[in-house]
Amino acid sequence: MLKFLIALIVLGAIVFCLGLNWYLKKKFINIWIGDYLRRLIKGKPKVEGPVHLMVMVVDHFELNGHEDRLIAWKETYPRIVDQFRDADGHKPQHTFFYALDLLHEHELEALQPLVEQGYGEFELHWHHAHDTSETFVQKLQEVMPIFQKYGYMKPIEPGKLACFSFIHGNWSLDNSRGSEFCGVDNEIQLLQELGCYADFTFPALFQPAQPKYINSIQYAVDNGCAKSYDKARVSKVGEASKDNEFMIFQGPLTINWLDWRHKWHPQFEDGDLHAQATHGDPKRIDAWVRQAIHVEGRPEWQFIKLFSHGAQDHKSLAGPATAKMFSHFQNKYNDGTKYVLHYVNAREAYNIVKAAEDGLSGNPNDYRDYKIPHPLKRDGLA
Repeated sequence: MLKFLIALIVLGAIVFCLGLNWYLKKKFINIWIGDYLRRLIKGKPKVEGPVHLMVMVVDHFELNGHEDRLIAWKETYPRIVDQFRDADGHKPQHTFFYALDLLHEHELEALQPLVEQGYGEFELHWHHAHDTSETFVQKLQEVMPIFQKYGYMKPIEPGKLACFSFIHGNWSLDNSRGSEFCGVDNEIQLLQELGCYADFTFPALFQPAQPKYINSIQYAVDNGCAKSYDKARVSKVGEASKDNEFMIFQGPLTINWLDWRHKWHPQFEDGDLHAQATHGDPKRIDAWVRQAIHVEGRPEWQFIKLFSHGAQDHKSLAGPATAKMFSHFQNKYNDGTKYVLHYVNAREAYNIVKAAEDGLSGNPNDYRDYKIPHPLKRDGLA
């Protein structure tokens, strides 16, 4: 009887391990689980003094001509966030990565007041397929003047088409999911040449595009092959980026063992502010904070990059859950002793990272415009 029970336990363990391995591969968790375990063992870095917490929302922004979406962002969203301020007096910042392939010019004009009144800034989002290096560049050259007509993504360097950050549609940066979702193996190189300063696509939970590394700010070099960003180096204090290095700015990706809303497994957390409007849940917010994403050597400056599809999900993003989320940030993470809260957009986060790499410290609010100026202050720079 004892031998039978032992055999049964062993068989059960084998079946469990095989099933777990199948699930990890099916959901592409096997790509990043090694780095997750490494970080779990290593633990969080020690910080002396308050943690400066930079919170940003990057939006895969796809209005696509829907008037109800436009009205929600023009009228409802500002009323929700106007009640909140960070330690510097800034409103919550929203970075609208506007979808190039769904462009409606009247939307660009209608949303100008959000930039002018300090609610956020515009960057580039793009779903594209079956492109070549030539068609990729040609399409951007054709459309960028339309954005710039309304003050978005103007260049700051001579010879550059624009100055912008990027979120790839369908997560397929650098042809990581094949030509059906991209087609350009040297996409990172082309983005840099056109004036792109950083990518904000990741994490990509349950997608083959997800890099092997998580919860970090990295630099990749385009090697001419698909998914060249899979090999990268971490951003460090005292180590300036080389001309061919491209910043990959990630948001939180973790297993939240304190959140069992799915009953049979803990929550896989990726910072998605989705239609289910759960982003006001303290269990989620606290998990984002615990990831402590920072430039190596500057652990007191930490970044939380959340993402959304805020046009489609406007009832969620321009709704009570967003107010609840910002309330929790301000009530728990802005006491001035343990935490100092800073609402930033993608450009400001990039600038603060560059300041950290250059060895600067103190209040990151001082470095919001460190390298790249505000979009309304770029005339004549290029």
